Amino acid sequence: MENTLISDVKHILVRDLNALAGEVSDTPDEHLWEALPGVINPVGTLALHICGNLRHFIGALLGSDGYQRDRDREFNLRDMPKELLLEEISDTANAIGAALDGLDPARLNEPMPAPPPHHQGRTIGFFLVQLCCHTHRHQGQLNYLRRIKSAIQ
Repeated sequence: MENTLISDVKHILVRDLNALAGEVSDTPDEHLWEALPGVINPVGTLALHICGNLRHFIGALLGSDGYQRDRDREFNLRDMPKELLLEEISDTANAIGAALDGLDPARLNEPMPAPPPHHQGRTIGFFLVQLCCHTHRHQGQLNYLRRIKSAIQ
Protein backbone atom coordinates (compact mmCIF):
# COMPACT_ATOMS: atom_id res chain seq x y z
CA MET A 1 0.00 0.00 0.00
CA GLU A 2 1.32 3.42 -0.96
CA ASN A 3 1.94 5.86 1.88
CA THR A 4 0.24 9.20 1.33
CA LEU A 5 2.95 11.28 3.02
CA ILE A 6 5.70 9.69 0.94
CA SER A 7 3.78 10.05 -2.32
CA ASP A 8 2.79 13.64 -1.47
CA VAL A 9 6.39 14.60 -0.67
CA LYS A 10 7.57 12.96 -3.89
CA HIS A 11 4.92 14.86 -5.88
CA ILE A 12 5.83 18.21 -4.28
CA LEU A 13 9.59 17.81 -4.68
CA VAL A 14 9.43 16.59 -8.29
CA ARG A 15 7.00 19.41 -9.10
CA ASP A 16 9.31 21.96 -7.48
CA LEU A 17 12.38 20.54 -9.22
CA ASN A 18 10.58 20.86 -12.56
CA ALA A 19 9.77 24.48 -11.68
CA LEU A 20 13.41 24.96 -10.68
CA ALA A 21 14.50 23.69 -14.10
CA GLY A 22 12.16 26.26 -15.65
CA GLU A 23 13.67 29.06 -13.57
CA VAL A 24 17.19 28.04 -14.54
CA SER A 25 16.17 27.78 -18.20
CA ASP A 26 14.64 31.27 -18.03
CA THR A 27 17.79 32.75 -16.51
CA PRO A 28 20.06 34.28 -19.15
CA ASP A 29 23.44 32.57 -19.18
CA GLU A 30 25.21 35.80 -18.19
CA HIS A 31 23.07 36.06 -15.03
CA LEU A 32 23.24 32.43 -13.89
CA TRP A 33 26.31 32.90 -11.71
CA GLU A 34 25.98 36.61 -10.85
CA ALA A 35 24.56 37.80 -7.57
CA LEU A 36 23.17 41.23 -6.81
CA PRO A 37 24.85 43.63 -4.39
CA GLY A 38 23.96 42.47 -0.88
CA VAL A 39 22.89 39.04 -2.15
CA ILE A 40 25.35 36.23 -1.55
CA ASN A 41 24.05 33.42 -3.75
CA PRO A 42 23.26 33.64 -7.46
CA VAL A 43 20.62 31.54 -9.24
CA GLY A 44 23.08 28.77 -10.11
CA THR A 45 24.31 28.46 -6.53
CA LEU A 46 20.78 28.22 -5.14
CA ALA A 47 19.93 25.55 -7.72
CA LEU A 48 23.05 23.52 -6.88
CA HIS A 49 22.30 23.83 -3.17
CA ILE A 50 18.72 22.61 -3.59
CA CYS A 51 19.98 19.61 -5.57
CA GLY A 52 22.82 18.80 -3.19
CA ASN A 53 20.55 19.02 -0.17
CA LEU A 54 17.91 16.71 -1.64
CA ARG A 55 20.42 14.25 -3.08
CA HIS A 56 22.19 14.03 0.27
CA PHE A 57 19.25 13.70 2.62
CA ILE A 58 16.89 11.71 0.43
CA GLY A 59 19.07 10.00 -2.18
CA ALA A 60 22.04 9.10 0.00
CA LEU A 61 20.72 8.89 3.56
CA LEU A 62 17.25 7.45 2.87
CA GLY A 63 17.84 5.80 -0.51
CA SER A 64 21.43 4.62 0.00
CA ASP A 65 22.26 5.59 -3.59
CA GLY A 66 25.92 6.37 -2.89
CA TYR A 67 25.68 10.12 -3.58
CA GLN A 68 28.54 12.04 -1.97
CA ARG A 69 27.68 15.65 -1.19
CA ASP A 70 30.21 18.41 -1.75
CA ARG A 71 28.56 21.35 0.01
CA ASP A 72 31.56 23.63 -0.60
CA ARG A 73 31.16 23.04 -4.34
CA GLU A 74 27.47 23.96 -4.12
CA PHE A 75 28.35 27.39 -2.73
CA ASN A 76 31.62 28.11 -4.55
CA LEU A 77 31.17 26.84 -8.11
CA ARG A 78 30.56 29.76 -10.46
CA ASP A 79 31.01 28.40 -13.97
CA MET A 80 28.88 25.30 -14.57
CA PRO A 81 27.17 25.50 -17.98
CA LYS A 82 23.40 25.77 -17.84
CA GLU A 83 22.97 22.43 -19.62
CA LEU A 84 24.92 20.62 -16.89
CA LEU A 85 22.97 22.40 -14.17
CA LEU A 86 19.73 21.29 -15.81
CA GLU A 87 21.08 17.71 -15.91
CA GLU A 88 21.86 17.99 -12.20
CA ILE A 89 18.25 19.02 -11.52
CA SER A 90 16.93 16.12 -13.62
CA ASP A 91 19.28 13.66 -11.91
CA THR A 92 18.07 14.96 -8.54
CA ALA A 93 14.41 14.42 -9.46
CA ASN A 94 15.21 10.87 -10.58
CA ALA A 95 17.23 10.11 -7.44
CA ILE A 96 14.63 11.36 -5.00
CA GLY A 97 11.87 9.60 -6.93
CA ALA A 98 13.72 6.30 -6.69
CA ALA A 99 14.60 6.79 -3.02
CA LEU A 100 11.07 7.72 -2.02
CA ASP A 101 9.59 4.86 -4.07
CA GLY A 102 11.79 2.50 -2.07
CA LEU A 103 11.17 4.07 1.35
CA ASP A 104 9.30 1.74 3.68
CA PRO A 105 6.44 3.74 5.26
CA ALA A 106 7.18 1.99 8.56
CA ARG A 107 10.36 4.09 8.74
CA LEU A 108 8.54 7.45 8.83
CA ASN A 109 8.46 7.49 12.63
CA GLU A 110 12.13 6.55 12.98
CA PRO A 111 14.67 9.29 13.72
CA MET A 112 16.15 10.89 10.60
CA PRO A 113 19.67 9.55 10.10
CA ALA A 114 22.44 12.17 10.35
CA PRO A 115 20.30 15.32 10.39
CA PRO A 116 21.76 18.78 10.98
CA PRO A 117 22.15 19.47 14.71
CA HIS A 118 19.06 21.67 14.90
CA HIS A 119 16.93 18.75 13.63
CA GLN A 120 18.47 16.10 15.87
CA GLY A 121 15.84 13.62 17.04
CA ARG A 122 13.25 14.57 14.40
CA THR A 123 11.53 11.77 12.53
CA ILE A 124 12.02 10.89 8.89
CA GLY A 125 8.43 12.00 8.25
CA PHE A 126 9.08 15.40 9.82
CA PHE A 127 12.33 15.78 7.92
CA LEU A 128 10.67 15.01 4.57
CA VAL A 129 8.20 17.83 5.21
CA GLN A 130 11.11 20.08 6.24
CA LEU A 131 12.89 19.28 2.96
CA CYS A 132 9.80 20.37 1.01
CA CYS A 133 9.76 23.66 2.93
CA HIS A 134 13.51 24.21 2.51
CA THR A 135 13.34 23.53 -1.22
CA HIS A 136 10.41 25.86 -1.74
CA ARG A 137 12.03 28.67 0.30
CA HIS A 138 15.19 28.61 -1.79
CA GLN A 139 13.20 28.26 -5.00
CA GLY A 140 11.35 31.46 -4.07
CA GLN A 141 14.67 33.24 -3.46
CA LEU A 142 15.91 32.04 -6.81
CA ASN A 143 12.74 33.23 -8.55
CA TYR A 144 12.99 36.74 -7.13
CA LEU A 145 16.70 36.95 -7.88
CA ARG A 146 16.14 35.87 -11.49
CA ARG A 147 13.34 38.38 -12.01
CA ILE A 148 15.15 41.28 -10.35
CA LYS A 149 18.37 40.55 -12.22
CA SER A 150 16.48 40.46 -15.53
CA ALA A 151 14.61 43.68 -14.74
CA ILE A 152 17.72 45.73 -13.96
CA GLN A 153 19.88 44.52 -16.81
